[in-house]
Amino acid sequence: MVAGIELGKEYVQVCVKTESMAEPESVTKVAGAENYRIPTECDLENKEELQELFRRLWKLISPYGMREEMEYLVFCLEENSDSMCEMLIETAKIYNVSVDKVRFVDKWECFASYVLHQSAELLAHNSLLIENHEGDKKKYILHKKARTNPVVTEVRNISEKSLEDVFADHGISSVFLVGDDFEDDWMKQNLKLLRIGRRVFAGKNLFVKGACYQAMDLKADIKSFLYLGSEKVCCNIALKVEENGKDEYISIVDGGKNWYESNVSLEVLLLGEPVLEFAMIPINGKEKKTAILHLEELPARPKKTTRLRIELEFSDANRAKLTVRDLGFGEIFPQSDMVYEGELQWEQ
Repeated sequence: MVAGIELGKEYVQVCVKTESMAEPESVTKVAGAENYRIPTECDLENKEELQELFRRLWKLISPYGMREEMEYLVFCLEENSDSMCEMLIETAKIYNVSVDKVRFVDKWECFASYVLHQSAELLAHNSLLIENHEGDKKKYILHKKARTNPVVTEVRNISEKSLEDVFADHGISSVFLVGDDFEDDWMKQNLKLLRIGRRVFAGKNLFVKGACYQAMDLKADIKSFLYLGSEKVCCNIALKVEENGKDEYISIVDGGKNWYESNVSLEVLLLGEPVLEFAMIPINGKEKKTAILHLEELPARPKKTTRLRIELEFSDANRAKLTVRDLGFGEIFPQSDMVYEGELQWEQ
């Protein structure tokens, strides 16, 4: 069993997929009803209240399977913070969901996930989402770079444009209407325009289903797309190494992951000069950028007898602190106190 949970200040939604289901299924409080919104009724920053909310949600999930059967759980969050993620992880542990099975995404990544799991005809061009909240309608376009593998996606806010301009400027093959019910007058005025050469869908559980699709992909170990959002590292980070007498780059950070989940620590043997070279390779196909760290005053030792620990600690989606420590080589060449620091930066 896998699940997606859309967690908002006003309401929560849950979507579940088990082995016996062909598609994810949104959970309702009343069997047979299509009212998927469950009132939050708590302060999400309060750990005890958050745990009580989770207890209520688990009652709704329990008919689909035992808590021990939860293989992946993906949270779709309105606001992503370290404290919120930590509390959700601790709460999930109570229900036997381990840390490595929990993921956090924003609703635009869920939008991309939902669309990219639909039929091929809807993926011919870009997709438009119109979100209605108390009469305020915002427009977002999902761009897909289909020539890459996996597909690279990004979502842009284009609310300043009229619908006529949106359809003139962008190839749109599908439109999704989400949020509050759309007014009859607005629908009568715009439905014909929306439908010209494209499919139109309305619903209130798109984001949570997208989160569940993400959980399904994680279980199947599939990377169906890469999403370039504000929280995502938009490049692969590689270290230059020597392999069979040739220089090449090995990846140490995969692009497309949340920056706060991308910290890395690894150990390497220094083969030649006391220099480390890193490459930042954008996943959108732009030109790579390199950075060099000189390990000055590193103790002189024979080849392959200097072990280094390389650590990258991300501060946001566009930069990471680089720390390199000399570990020596066992008792033969004791480690020194040499520590080298730098910063890797790239453009979003």
